[in-house]
Amino acid sequence: MRVKGISKSLLSITAAAFLMGSTAFSQTVTLRSMDGTVSMTGELVEFDGQNYVLKTMLGNLSILADEVECIGDCPELIDVDFRLSGSSTIGNTLIPGIFRSFAGGFGLSLEQLPSDTEGVTKYSFVLPDGNPFADVDIYSFGSETAFQALLEGSAEIVMSTRTVRPDEAEQLIAAGLGDPFDAANQIVAALDGVVIVVPDGNPVKSLSVEEMAGIFSGSITNWSQVGGPDMAINLYRRNDASGTTTDFARVVFHDVNGTFAPNAKAFNDDADLVAAVKADPAGIGFTSISAKGDLRAMPVRGTCGFVSEPSDFTIKTGEYPLARRVYFYTSSVRTASRAQDRAEKMTGFLNYVQSPAAQEAIAEAGFVNQTITSLAIEHQGRRLINSMLDTQNDATFRRVQKVFAELAVADRLSTTFRFKTGVAQLDAQAVGDIPRLAEFIRSTDLTGKEVVLAGFSDAAGTGGQNEALSKRRAQQVLDALNEALGGDAANVPLVAVGFGEVAPLGCNDSADGKAVNRRVEVWIRDKG
Repeated sequence: MRVKGISKSLLSITAAAFLMGSTAFSQTVTLRSMDGTVSMTGELVEFDGQNYVLKTMLGNLSILADEVECIGDCPELIDVDFRLSGSSTIGNTLIPGIFRSFAGGFGLSLEQLPSDTEGVTKYSFVLPDGNPFADVDIYSFGSETAFQALLEGSAEIVMSTRTVRPDEAEQLIAAGLGDPFDAANQIVAALDGVVIVVPDGNPVKSLSVEEMAGIFSGSITNWSQVGGPDMAINLYRRNDASGTTTDFARVVFHDVNGTFAPNAKAFNDDADLVAAVKADPAGIGFTSISAKGDLRAMPVRGTCGFVSEPSDFTIKTGEYPLARRVYFYTSSVRTASRAQDRAEKMTGFLNYVQSPAAQEAIAEAGFVNQTITSLAIEHQGRRLINSMLDTQNDATFRRVQKVFAELAVADRLSTTFRFKTGVAQLDAQAVGDIPRLAEFIRSTDLTGKEVVLAGFSDAAGTGGQNEALSKRRAQQVLDALNEALGGDAANVPLVAVGFGEVAPLGCNDSADGKAVNRRVEVWIRDKG
């Protein structure tokens, strides 16, 4: 007779994709609680990697494996400390770099273990003395599978290039797993952007959102229809399980209810898509900016004529229309007893993801990290152009002039604060950006400088209303920053100003454009 603890290992994202089917048994075992006070003996009739199904006098009972010890002829399993499931873009491209950085930072070695299942990667962190520190499995089947994995309990952390949807959040809350929008459960690990990619020789300078919708839905079929050569357009896209596809369709097809043309070739991963577009002079596709390689990323024109180019800065500020965040989600449930050690390792990893060392690894992997950078106003001519092009707001020349007069000798930081939809509460990224900005202020020589928190709004109200609203938002950020700085707040003057709808960065005729315009920017300028 032998005694061993059983973990919830070898589970996949969904029962169909990974669970190799439940295993049937016909032997008697005893399941004992971890504190030894309760035990139950019966015929083990099924084990799915997560639950024992025990035949007893009371009928078949399902018992969570992580809460008991199995005594008797129990199934052999590999012990996994925690599992990450979801986006293949994150799992295949970002996670390996973060894992290497995590291992190096703590004096561990990292080994990739054999895996017989496509889309599943196994890693082992090993202590200097050769003993295991943690075993972690990565299931890379797409962002669309992520939240179901969290709901099922087949992963402790899920990876997604899109935010959780309201219906998914409701299911998680109803299951007692906590609110995924809470800062403790929703971590912004990195930043990214969906880019429209073409071979470098393609002469088309930019595409409007409407043109992209026409191209990928199949109503625009020749490059000559968008100012290019007389050549049929060949389409390449990510598959439907990809968060990249979800994000692209949300922005590009939103107003036209479009669907992808049937001749668009779908790919399971970014690398294969990029290779296909690179080899096809008539090709066009979309992918993560981290995967684009030497393909050219096409600038995007908004409905009102604004042009936005994907760059680290425009993705950090959130003004590139296809900018997105890389999320890690977990639940509020922290299993006690024998799983406590695993929970601590998982929490340590999530904390590490937001550290400067991890952010450096994120940049090396091709993603956009959250390190604060700056850009002088003379390099932001697009702001002035947009102000002149925008005919949908109440801005007068005097008010436009006021913005540029206030910021004429200032540098803009990449940190840009936004709020949860419909409420005056900072969103997940902003919550993480407050301490990050506070540390930047502490570590930067700002002698003779002041920090300006500049609020902006969409064009929904009158000029006066918008100025007042934007200043209230700026003051809210200032208050949060003062709290984070503590006693150091007295060392640097903080100023909150509101400019209303002036200097838009997105088109006010779309929901996404309005969201981009509702922001609080951070500027450093000379005092005086």
